[in-house]
Amino acid sequence: MFAEIIINTTAKRLQQTFSYIVPEGMAVRVGSRVLVPFGHRREEGIVVALQEHLAEPADFTLKPIEGLLSTQTGFQEEMIRTALWIRDYYVCNLSDALRLFMIDKKGLVRRDVVSAGPAQPQTADEARLQTYVAGKGRCEKGALSRRFGQDLVEKALDSQVLTSRICYKNQIADKMEDWLSFAADDTEAILHGRRRQQELLQALKAKGEGPVSYWQGQGYSRDLMRRLCATGLARWSQRPARTTNILPSLARDEAFSLTAEQQQALQVIGSDEHGKTYVLHGITGSGKTEIYMQLASQALKKGKQVVVLVPEIALTGQIVRRFLRRFGDDVVVMHSQLSQGEKRNNWLRMQNGTSHICIGARSAVFAAAQSIGLFIVDEAHDSSYKQDEAPRYHAVAVARQRAAYYGCPVVLGSATPALADYYRALQGEYVLVELKERVGHRPLSAVQVVDMRDELARGNYRVVSDALLTLLEETLAARQQAIILLNRRGFSTFVMCRKCGYVVKCDTCDVAMVYHRQAAHLRCHYCDAEKPIPTVCPSCGSKYIKFFGSGTEKVEAQLHELLPTARIIRLDQDTTSRKHSGDRIIEAFRRHEYDILLGTQMVAKGHDFPGVSAVGILSADSLLNIPAYWAGERTFQLLTQAAGRAGRGDIPGRVIMQTYAPDHYVIQCAARQDYRAFYDQEVQFRKELGYPPFQEMAKILIQDESEEQVWRKANDVAAALNSWNQDHGDEVAVIGPYEDVIKKIRNKYRVVLSLTGKDLTAIKKAMQHLPACWQTGVIIDIDPM
Repeated sequence: MFAEIIINTTAKRLQQTFSYIVPEGMAVRVGSRVLVPFGHRREEGIVVALQEHLAEPADFTLKPIEGLLSTQTGFQEEMIRTALWIRDYYVCNLSDALRLFMIDKKGLVRRDVVSAGPAQPQTADEARLQTYVAGKGRCEKGALSRRFGQDLVEKALDSQVLTSRICYKNQIADKMEDWLSFAADDTEAILHGRRRQQELLQALKAKGEGPVSYWQGQGYSRDLMRRLCATGLARWSQRPARTTNILPSLARDEAFSLTAEQQQALQVIGSDEHGKTYVLHGITGSGKTEIYMQLASQALKKGKQVVVLVPEIALTGQIVRRFLRRFGDDVVVMHSQLSQGEKRNNWLRMQNGTSHICIGARSAVFAAAQSIGLFIVDEAHDSSYKQDEAPRYHAVAVARQRAAYYGCPVVLGSATPALADYYRALQGEYVLVELKERVGHRPLSAVQVVDMRDELARGNYRVVSDALLTLLEETLAARQQAIILLNRRGFSTFVMCRKCGYVVKCDTCDVAMVYHRQAAHLRCHYCDAEKPIPTVCPSCGSKYIKFFGSGTEKVEAQLHELLPTARIIRLDQDTTSRKHSGDRIIEAFRRHEYDILLGTQMVAKGHDFPGVSAVGILSADSLLNIPAYWAGERTFQLLTQAAGRAGRGDIPGRVIMQTYAPDHYVIQCAARQDYRAFYDQEVQFRKELGYPPFQEMAKILIQDESEEQVWRKANDVAAALNSWNQDHGDEVAVIGPYEDVIKKIRNKYRVVLSLTGKDLTAIKKAMQHLPACWQTGVIIDIDPM
């Protein structure tokens, strides 16, 4: 038997398979993570294919696989297929695609271990070093160099005062635990006079078997168990360690009675037999989550598993609690704020079928499973489902690819569907299911658009308009709650000298630094660099330093001044950096420990707060000025989602939208919460200008610390693509290279090329083999957002 193996490394030159012999009796399968000899070292490999005979005879001696690193954390056939699709569609390394499914990205760790050598030390420093190593037995070379200095360690190794060797640590070895089992009755009175061993044997006979840790908890020592096993009356063995449910137990609830629209939606999706994709377009408050749970219940009754995606880690708590109350231990969560141990535990629970529902943010789409019967993507329009580092996958596309293997449906739920998804539904590629009424026939919130130009004319220079202040005062008087949205964090968005016009910028990024008053410094929102607040202009020495623009910190301060008795809490990246901090803020607001929830777009995503009757949206048009084709769509989605947070309880909702562009069609459609009117106008613009969904797009970003080199690389890529394009009838438009919107980030200059065409499949395949596209610093982004 022969195995085709990909080496688990990001090195671009090694992105090919290598053939190895599978030793007799080794339980290797497609997806196994194995130890293989590679040149003069050992590496971790992933088996992507097995074959009885090589397609072509090898002109060199094949080496055998040396060992199986893990039987638990390997890949299923479906995962391999999906990774191959990701490689081809998103133009990335196969190992990078495979790593998306891994909890431990590197199973084999190479370590340089140092021991005391045979030579006599020549200096006092060498003697001290050798004595230290001899006392420890062995040390890692890196740790030793940090303690004694690299030069001394290298000299000692050269002179044989120390010796070194390479060791490998298997980080993904199967986690095992000791078990004790009943073997036989004591018919020959072996245990006569051994009362504790007799008690343990009787307990074992009654239970049959159990983990050693369980018996220790019953008061029996490991030594006692070992001595009982020595008699042959009990057996000691090792088994894969059990996983645990790390989520709390909550009181169970029952399924709600569905409205006629919900019943129809459940019927349409629940009767799926062909693994279709469903766009569940339900207005805010129409009860999409209950449909998700009843669809999940149907899948579980068929013995299938369910993957539920949410756009933000902060949102997982809310939906997890609802699923926990319905499904209990069947639920696990997966997101980046879990520890490695928690992720591994939950991954294994899904893989071995202990749990059947996985809920999480974007990366949960790669959850292990035995048989998936349903994918649910909540708030499927959200841009956070697009990965911002290689491989730049979109979770919805990956979910559809995995679902195609299992033949199961994908549900894309949203009050504001992605325009491309809605278009495909109208074209018949997807199935459109609509919920046009809120549960309980509650009305949509009444929206008032406030022209901030009029506010300025009346002398109101605050961020908060008079109309919004009045609404907040009335809301607080009625003991209701309010949400305020401003999609900019910090206190002031830039700092400028009024005498010479100097703007304080980041030293490594071509962007203005943002003033954060609570932390008392300036911060770059791209590289997190910090600077002290200047007291005089760094350019001209003037004292006329002024802070411009408003962020969530500034609005919080203004609200405290205007509404001194209001209890205000802020939800943005600055307040949610710690584990579970976002969930704690949301739950505190839900318990009405605060009156006003102020934050960035995190406050607009899928929250269900019955006590919220008012929403204020500041700078509603801020996204409209972004030079991107999706600016209008993103603005409409954010405004409509934010407006939908109000009026979900018994009190009708009221919304204030503050804008400098009140007549813009996006603002008008969002104020009416009229998705179809927005779609009809926006899709016409896309069609006229050749933007998605009418054409496919790709973005190639080139980065380099040298401005000269970045343009050389970009021109090389452009020349290679244009040459291919000319040979294939100019079927793809190659635009650029041109300077990126932000010229430099993290000390690297940025240049961009754009590709557009009806079908980019052929040029993507060509890019896999064009050396110019695999230069260091070249980043390929398919379907950019």
